[in-house]
Amino acid sequence: MARPVKWSRDLYPIRERAAQSRTETWARKDIERLFDIGRASAQSLMKAIGEVQAVGCAHFVERTSLLAFLDEMIAAESVENALRHRLLEAEAPPAPKPFRIALPAGLRNVMLRDLPENIKLTRGRLEISAPDTIGMLENLALLAQALQNDLDSAQATWSPVRESATDEDDDLKAFVLHLRNS
Repeated sequence: MARPVKWSRDLYPIRERAAQSRTETWARKDIERLFDIGRASAQSLMKAIGEVQAVGCAHFVERTSLLAFLDEMIAAESVENALRHRLLEAEAPPAPKPFRIALPAGLRNVMLRDLPENIKLTRGRLEISAPDTIGMLENLALLAQALQNDLDSAQATWSPVRESATDEDDDLKAFVLHLRNS
């Protein structure tokens, strides 16, 4: 005998909360909260919902897919059987395509002034050009390293001159310090 699906008795309130939510893409933690289930159950449920999208190392389902899944579960004679059928028919979530961008040791101390001409920073604008995807990713990594090493110059370039520092400046500096210490 199949194990009962604990959230099946709450399908209508779950459907209502999902429909009323402003969330368009639902991550695993969102599914955990919505269905009041654990990590493994949420991962399995996302597979059953279908049309799982991988972004980085995270997986998401669209609200339309979630609502269609809930409607199907509400209409089913047996939620357990309908869920089992969906899981058997479901495609595996997409695996992220890893890419590794490593900066040469000599570029780990790059400063804003050292950036190549294809990375342009002006007040309120950033422009990066590259011949292909890998080149773009390399340029982004180089820019990130330069920003981490030379945040003050970046702020002076991007931001208008201010009378005094704001909480936003402090938040940005705290974020970069967190990145440096990670």
